[in-house]
Amino acid sequence: MLKLLIRLAYFAAISIEGLIILRIVLTIIKANLENLFASWVIHISSMFVEPFEGIVSSSLRINGMEISLTAFVALLFYIVAAFVLSELLKSFARE
Repeated sequence: MLKLLIRLAYFAAISIEGLIILRIVLTIIKANLENLFASWVIHISSMFVEPFEGIVSSSLRINGMEISLTAFVALLFYIVAAFVLSELLKSFARE
């Protein structure tokens, strides 16, 4: 049962991180938000990115490209949270 929980936690973490990475890539390439897939990714990932609004300046401009720093902060948080959660779950599995 615990192995299933660990796998579900990994799946959830990878899914969230993947959505945020896709959001970053779509933002960098200035994807057309009228496209169904692009708008879906931006809409779903905003649920995970919006809690981090206001922590850092909203965007960084490099050579005319605008990169959302909020998405990077959210990605970093979810990576650290997934690592801590996985280690906690593994520690309970060893006992």
